[in-house]
Amino acid sequence: MAERDSIQRPVQVFLDTRRFIHPPAPGKRGPSRDFFQGDNEGFRRHKQKMREQLRDSSLRLREQHSALGFVLVQMREEALAKSYRPIERLFCERNRFALVGGRGVGEMFFQATPDALDALDTLIAERAEDVPQERENPRTGEFEERVSGYRSELSGIAGIGLLEASDRLDFSASEAVAALEKEGAIGGYLVELFRPDPTVTGDAVRAQLDALQQRLASVGSLLVRPVAGLRERRPTGLALSIDLLPAGTPNDIVLLAPEGPTAAPDRSARRAVAPVPRDRSVRRHQLLLEQLAEEPLVRRIALPMEIEPAPTGASEPGIAIDLPAPLADRDYPVVGVIDGGISALDALDPWCAGVAGPLLPGDSDHEHGTFIAGLVAAGSALNPGFADRLEREPCRYFDLAIMPRKPLLGQYYSTPDEFFDQLEELVVHAKTEAGTRIFNFSLGSPNARTRHSYSTFASRLDEIARLHDVIFVISAGNLDGVERRPEWPAETDKALEMLAQRGARDDGITAPAEHMFGLSVGAVNPPGLTAAVDGLPTAYTRRGPGAGGARKPELVHYGGAAQRTGNDTGLASLDADGSVVKKSGTSFAAPLVAATVAALDHRLGGQVSRELLMALPVHRSTRHPAMMEKPLRSIAREFVGFGVPGDSEACLADDLHSITLVFADVLPARRELSFVFTWPPSLTAPDGKCRGAVDITLAYSPVVDAAFDAECQRVQLAATLHQLNETMTDDGELTPNYVSQLKHYDNELPQNLDYTEKYLLESGLKWTPIKQYFRQMRGVGNRSDWRLSLTALTRAGAVIPDEGIGFALLMTITDPKGAAPVYDEVRAEVLRRGLRLADITARQQVRV
Repeated sequence: MAERDSIQRPVQVFLDTRRFIHPPAPGKRGPSRDFFQGDNEGFRRHKQKMREQLRDSSLRLREQHSALGFVLVQMREEALAKSYRPIERLFCERNRFALVGGRGVGEMFFQATPDALDALDTLIAERAEDVPQERENPRTGEFEERVSGYRSELSGIAGIGLLEASDRLDFSASEAVAALEKEGAIGGYLVELFRPDPTVTGDAVRAQLDALQQRLASVGSLLVRPVAGLRERRPTGLALSIDLLPAGTPNDIVLLAPEGPTAAPDRSARRAVAPVPRDRSVRRHQLLLEQLAEEPLVRRIALPMEIEPAPTGASEPGIAIDLPAPLADRDYPVVGVIDGGISALDALDPWCAGVAGPLLPGDSDHEHGTFIAGLVAAGSALNPGFADRLEREPCRYFDLAIMPRKPLLGQYYSTPDEFFDQLEELVVHAKTEAGTRIFNFSLGSPNARTRHSYSTFASRLDEIARLHDVIFVISAGNLDGVERRPEWPAETDKALEMLAQRGARDDGITAPAEHMFGLSVGAVNPPGLTAAVDGLPTAYTRRGPGAGGARKPELVHYGGAAQRTGNDTGLASLDADGSVVKKSGTSFAAPLVAATVAALDHRLGGQVSRELLMALPVHRSTRHPAMMEKPLRSIAREFVGFGVPGDSEACLADDLHSITLVFADVLPARRELSFVFTWPPSLTAPDGKCRGAVDITLAYSPVVDAAFDAECQRVQLAATLHQLNETMTDDGELTPNYVSQLKHYDNELPQNLDYTEKYLLESGLKWTPIKQYFRQMRGVGNRSDWRLSLTALTRAGAVIPDEGIGFALLMTITDPKGAAPVYDEVRAEVLRRGLRLADITARQQVRV
């Protein structure tokens, strides 16, 4: 990105982005691919093996007396692209199958009945030909093998089968009881269900739901509540919270979500109500787990959800401090602080925009939330040594006290749904009372996810963010104690050696940091310390990726250095008693980012889209030079994302030698954005060669379905930038030659890897809600005409919703030499064409 000049000019927003959105050119589909081309005998063996697996699955369902089951279809690695998925000929609706979910990359669950599996076995025997036909290619005149869709789809499958009990359950009853008794646990087991489709084999769906109800009732004395999907009006939620009541207690089982809105429960006197006792008999829990592990509707059984602040470093209390007070005649941004409450302090109280929450006096611990509030309101004043790197605009905070002390958590929230309902209630309240759209969430659930998965926790936060048009800024989570890495060295070879010596460890981000509709934040070392390098990842910050390889964290900020010796972490804020202390943790990097996003929302009048608010700080983010070295870049994205964001002023300004154009709107189904423009004359040579740099950031609100886990993103957007060149044909005619000029940010491959579909799927270069592209040119092409495009791609079986997909697309054109008048040239050209541009700070004009 270009450095800021002393003369600042505002980022430019198109007021008529919709005029660039048109139907795409019709595409052409090639012949079906045969993954056993030239190996007909190999295909015969594969066909026989797949038929045996279908028959085995059917037999198991009949032996279990199950009307319905869910077969897992695993694709071959070379067949991961959506065009090879077996949903048109094999596992399709006319064959009485329904695609209802997924697990890992290239793994799909199909709803099936024994009869449907038997019929598919017969269909494959009859229609998936052992020897392909030969047909003449009309273009070449040569005869070529052409396979049917049945053989093509079957050849791309690696395996078919039902889940085993061990696939659903990976812990013992004694381990479960210990987890249920832990402080910080909410509710009982998290039992994730398949979501059956009643429009296909409806009788079987109803029969299996009845069987699940009977199975649960037979265990006896159960408390069952839905956890996710309450607003989706589905036959069941995606998950249930299940716990055992004392023997002899009547069952309390609710499987179905309520239709329509329900009255919010009154939690103002939660502690006055004695918690319902639970049964912790290992024998009864063993019986319950065995029953659940054999139930076809169950896809996974997890230990109870835990919620807690990430472990942080602490220091000795220091002196008290007087903070600057807000000006009476000035309006300030507001950040919602979702935590355990904030102390009433003379220094902080003037910055409080409101207080809400169910916690009774004495039930909360204010230490964590007060430190966060101090950073939101006075991060620069408390850290003068690097105040120029923090948000200059102070923020008010809205105290949303939702997290009681860990021993009391179960007394406030008996099921996860009660926690999420309370959270949603508080978010709506803060938005209504103070216009709060940005919420700091430095809480996590350390046992809620595995690498590439999408947790129920993240799913519920995304639902709240989408429904109420808010952004959660979430800490990535911390490694504690011996889990921590050594300090990150500045030398690339030593950094790679340090990571290699650690081997495969569980250091992935903590749920719900894999959420899709907000920002996740890791921590880098602050400046001014001798034992830690400024701007490099801290020893405790957790690494991405997110669900399905999505880039997480997107941003990092100063979280304080790990405390190995002494107490100076380099990051100061307020303790619960009002004294200045120094601490460390991703919990404290997140509010620094939240403050910048809130300041952007405030500067733009609270009117711009969530997508634009997330794209702006990413677009102006920077990294330590060591994290830009080629050997580290593919790894660096997992630790620092796109980097440390600039402050809100830097996000909204260009210098004379660069210009940022913003496209923000909604992309409807079956449409694409296409913007043709002229490269700046000062960067174009007489022969048409173009030089300069271009940086593009894309943020969009993805279509998400938690049932598909690693493939939960069902629709993605992608940007391309083509130079509209002309090439000379053999007969002397000029023909268009559209050459793509963009590269993905961090597109460097790890050693000995290729750009396979699997790598693209798991690396965040393809399926991630925020993307960044770049290109630096010393002289390319032969024309100054360029085209910026934005297109959508769906997963197999997914569709773009009628309301379309909200997006923000930012393109910055820069002269790296700092000489060309890029800003004035591009703006003048756009206005000459009659297009409508506005300064991004013109609040009344940039509403989307």
